[in-house]
Amino acid sequence: MLLKTIDKTLQEEDDGGLPIPSHWVSNGEFTPPDQTQKQKKIEELVREMADERASKLGWSRRRFLSSSAGMATALMALNVVNGCGDGASGGGGFQVDDCATRDPAAARELFDADFFIVDVQTHHVDLDGAAGVGPLADAVRDFFAPFRICRTDGVADPNCTRGDIEELSQANYMKEMFLDSETAVAMMSGLPAPDKDLAVISNEGMARTRDVGNELGASQRMLTQGMLTPNFPSSANTGTRVEDMEFLVRELGIKALKTYTGSGGFSFFSEFEPWELDQEEVAYPMYAEAERLGINIINAHKGLQLGIFHPDYLHPRDFVKAARDWPNMNFVCYHSAAGDPFDDWINIKRNQLAQNDNVYTELGAVFAGAVSSDNAIDSIGHLLGNLVGAFGADHVLWGTDSIWYGTPQWQINALKTYKMPERLMNEFGYPDITDEVKAQIFGLNAAKLYDIDVEAVRCSLPENRLAKARAEYQTASIPSLRTYGPKTRRDFLKMAFGGKEPGRPTTA
Repeated sequence: MLLKTIDKTLQEEDDGGLPIPSHWVSNGEFTPPDQTQKQKKIEELVREMADERASKLGWSRRRFLSSSAGMATALMALNVVNGCGDGASGGGGFQVDDCATRDPAAARELFDADFFIVDVQTHHVDLDGAAGVGPLADAVRDFFAPFRICRTDGVADPNCTRGDIEELSQANYMKEMFLDSETAVAMMSGLPAPDKDLAVISNEGMARTRDVGNELGASQRMLTQGMLTPNFPSSANTGTRVEDMEFLVRELGIKALKTYTGSGGFSFFSEFEPWELDQEEVAYPMYAEAERLGINIINAHKGLQLGIFHPDYLHPRDFVKAARDWPNMNFVCYHSAAGDPFDDWINIKRNQLAQNDNVYTELGAVFAGAVSSDNAIDSIGHLLGNLVGAFGADHVLWGTDSIWYGTPQWQINALKTYKMPERLMNEFGYPDITDEVKAQIFGLNAAKLYDIDVEAVRCSLPENRLAKARAEYQTASIPSLRTYGPKTRRDFLKMAFGGKEPGRPTTA
C-alpha cells in the first residue's frame, strides 16, 4: 500500500518545498555545502513568482509549486538568476517560456517529450528487513535520522517523529519513482554494511522490491543488482561475499554487481581492508565468478569522497587495468567520480581508455547537484559536456540516486528542457546536448547494456497497474516536493560520524 499523504494546515500549504531544491542535498556520501546567497536569491524568486501566479489561478502556493507550471517557474527562476532568459537563445539554459509558468496546460505540454527512462541507481530502506525489525534496527534508524523531513527551524510539527523512517520505505519509493515520475525502468541499488543486522537493504530485500515493481508493472519495470564486498572475509554474515554470488545470480536474479572499493579501513568498515578494482588477489576472483555466472556489469562507487568510505580508494585510477584485463566485463563508474577525481576521470578516459568500449559513466547524485547549484546552467553544461565529450553519448547512463533526492521527476524535467549554451560549446568544444543525445542518456544506453526490451515495456505501460494508478493519481496528485538526504554539514556529520569531524583513515 502506498503511503497516505497527511492532511496539511493552510500554513503548511504555503510553506511547502520547491519543485527544485535551492540548496545542495547529500545522498549520505558527501558533505553538502552551505546554501549560497545566490541559491537564496533563487529560492526567494521562485516563491515570489509562484505567489503572483498562484493568486491569479486561485491556488495555494503549494498547489501551484506542485504543478507543472510550478516546475516551469522554478526552471525560469534559474534562468533569470543566471541571465539566460527563456533558454531558447544561444545563451542556453532551460527552454521554458512565461506562458508555461502561468498556464498549467501549457506547462504539461512543455514537459510532454516522450523519453524512455531507465534509472540505474535508486534506493530505499527495507523496513521489513534489518532496518525495520532487526536486532539493531534502532541503530539503523538513528543513522537515518538526518534524512528526516522534520523541520529544523524550531517550529513544532506534530506529524514529525525523528525515529520514523517510513518515508524512505518501499511504499514511498514506489510512489516517488513510479507515480510522481515517468521513470519506465528502475534499478535497485544498495549500500554495504559490516554486519547483516546493519544493512539498509539486503540483496534479498532489493530482489523483493524488484518483484513488487514488476508485478505491478506487468513487465520488466525493475531490475536489481547484487551488493558485493570481495574484501570481506569468509566469516562475514552479510551475504555479499564472492562465495554468495551463485545464490545472488541463480536465486535472486541479479543483473549486475555493485561495489564500494572504499568500504574498508575507515569509519564503520575499519576492520576490513579497502581494495581496488585492479587488485588481482581481491577483485579478479569476483570477475571470474561473474563471468562464469553470466554477469558482465560491475558498478563501482567512485568520487563523493567524504563519508563513511575510505577517501583514498574512491579514485577511478583502478578502472584502467581492470577494464583492459577484463575486456568482456563492462565497468560503470557510479557518480562519475564526482568531486576532486572528476577531472582525472575525464583525462583517464581520454588518455588511457580511449580505445576501451567497456567503460561507462553514471549521473547519480552529480546531476542533481549540478541542477541545484547556484550556477546550474554552466554546472550542467560542464558536467554533460565533459562526460559526453570524453565517453560518447552512448556511454553515459541516467541515474538519480532517488529516493534520497525525492522523486526524480525534477531531474528528468531539468534535462528534458536543458539547452547547452553556445559559449560553452565554442570555448570548450563541448557537444550539443540534442534530443537524440538525451534519449541515449535517459534510457537507451542502459536498455542496451542491460538487454531491456524497450518496445515490450512501452507496450505494457498503458495497461499495467502502475500506469493506471499513475493516470488516476495525476488527476488529484500533489507531489511531496521533498528531498530526503542531509542538507547541512551538521546533519551529515551526525549521520556519518556521530556529530564529530571525521578523522583520517587507519590505513593508507
